[in-house]
Amino acid sequence: MKIVVVDHVYLEEAHIKKLRSLGDLEVFKNPPKSNDELKQRVATADIVMVGWSSLDKNIITSAKKLKLISIWATTCHYADLDAAEERGIVVTHVPGYASEAVAEHTFALLLAALRKLPLADRHVRRGDFDWRPFGGSELAGKTLGIIGTGAIGLRVAEIGKAFGMQILGHDKCPNVKRAEDIGIKYVDLHTLLRESDVVTLHVTLTSETEGLLGAKEIAAMKKGAVIVNTSQGKVVDENALTGALKSGRLSSAGLDVFEEEPPAKDNPLFKLDNVVLSPHVGFYTVEAAKRCTDICIDNVAKFLEGHRQNVC
Repeated sequence: MKIVVVDHVYLEEAHIKKLRSLGDLEVFKNPPKSNDELKQRVATADIVMVGWSSLDKNIITSAKKLKLISIWATTCHYADLDAAEERGIVVTHVPGYASEAVAEHTFALLLAALRKLPLADRHVRRGDFDWRPFGGSELAGKTLGIIGTGAIGLRVAEIGKAFGMQILGHDKCPNVKRAEDIGIKYVDLHTLLRESDVVTLHVTLTSETEGLLGAKEIAAMKKGAVIVNTSQGKVVDENALTGALKSGRLSSAGLDVFEEEPPAKDNPLFKLDNVVLSPHVGFYTVEAAKRCTDICIDNVAKFLEGHRQNVC
């Protein structure tokens, strides 16, 4: 049984040892430079672990021996699920491994944006200690609107409560019991956008959520509100967001994800001082990365034992 790690996945020596005990292992430490290179990497694999590369229909169809795709992520969109189903290939993922990490990073971005920390940092490094340009905003008493109340969204709500925020939630499948325990009020999307001082997104990327916040939705938001996105870049229309940040319709934003990753070097967001950016690292704490790999490998082990878990 040949197991191929097709791109950069967090691996400690114990992880490599475990994988070698399960089959003939080949590890690629860097992402493939092209689809052709990716196709070559999976060509003779029975099982692949994938962290960042997209296995499209063409690649899946060409991998004649492929039986399992173990995705090193919560989201399932790194594999064409329809193509995999047609071939009888099982696709697994790692739900919930980074809830704490992403929730904490959400507030790291939010606080950095509200308190203008990147600008203040550069200011001090230039030798200027004038505090007057950096008046910020407090979270206490503000309304936090959470779109998507799965494990991450619920943890964000708990942290928001600790800051003294009022919490609104929107989800097609509300978690009513947990919402009551935490103090989340579920509302429709328009109400959430209209009433929230801060809007955070914690949804997976699907045909329903792609473009969820477009020009119309952003225009409906409270003037001076903040958007934080640590979910998927394509959930928010980047052009509309950029325009709202430029015009002052939104006061600021914190983004860990982009419509295209990596973003183009001329992305207009890079020219704005009222947006804080990070390179899709919300998930990346040592604790979360190790946990993700542990579960990802366990998905492989269980599959080889004849059991399926965490199936997309």
